[in-house]
Amino acid sequence: MRIGFFGTPEIAAFCLARLMERHEVAFVVTGCDKPRGRCLQVSGCPAKCAALERGVPVLEPEHLRDPALPDELARFGAELFVVVAYGAIIPRAIFDLPRHRTINLHPSLLPRYRGAAPMQWALINGETETGITVQLINERLDAGDIILQERFAIDETMTAGELAEIVFPRGAALLDEAIVRIAAGTAAPVVQDESAATYCKKIDKDLPRIVWTGGARDIHNMVRGLNPAPVAWTTFRGRVLKIWRTMPFEAADAPALDPGEVAVYKKKRLLAGTGVGRLEIVSVQPETKKVMDAASFINGHRLQAGERLGV
Repeated sequence: MRIGFFGTPEIAAFCLARLMERHEVAFVVTGCDKPRGRCLQVSGCPAKCAALERGVPVLEPEHLRDPALPDELARFGAELFVVVAYGAIIPRAIFDLPRHRTINLHPSLLPRYRGAAPMQWALINGETETGITVQLINERLDAGDIILQERFAIDETMTAGELAEIVFPRGAALLDEAIVRIAAGTAAPVVQDESAATYCKKIDKDLPRIVWTGGARDIHNMVRGLNPAPVAWTTFRGRVLKIWRTMPFEAADAPALDPGEVAVYKKKRLLAGTGVGRLEIVSVQPETKKVMDAASFINGHRLQAGERLGV
């Protein structure tokens, strides 16, 4: 199949590289160059870099409603457009262009978790199952007919980064299978059940700060959902402390703790009180320091009885 590709971040670059092994990619549309990294150097997004490495033409329109853009895209003669985390709504003037229209990879079991950050929110909400969907695009957010889905289990320790390691290769394979079915005329799109639809929002700047009056399991789910970015955080002795990994803690001999109060359990384990239950803090990152395990943090800070996180 001759395809046109729309995508921007790492998952888009991964899927693009896999698709280029089996299909002819006529062009790639990506987000515009912007400052990236610690030094804020202006550079291309991962999908742009992947395309340029293989000599595929790259387009970086400021917006997709440019009236000249559909004609520009049509000249490439793509039979199908593929969208993976492009970052903007695709207008009808574009998604209806190719003969087989436009498909999108969405990392959730649609109609659940339409919108931004579905992998993170599935973990934050404590889901035990998620999946990937390939759907036809329409003018409503993630509401198009479903071509293929794959589901898989989530365990209680999985982080968003670890979930992405599953989604990337499986998503690329599912896209390839969908394209093959579309080319063969065997795809059978299924209308989504609107009554089962749920939506998730972007991760805003306020969410990562831990509120210790919440429940231990809710805080744990938030920590893993925000790992590796933007990372949940609190304060300790007046400075930011990022919390990378946690586990709910239920040992009967552990001390009673108020929300945010910390204690050392059996010399090497760090516990924190919450509004409901206790939480074991497995790894942290003090301000200006590298990530460390709890034992290293305990040894370096000489915790005092009654000290609290969040103050």
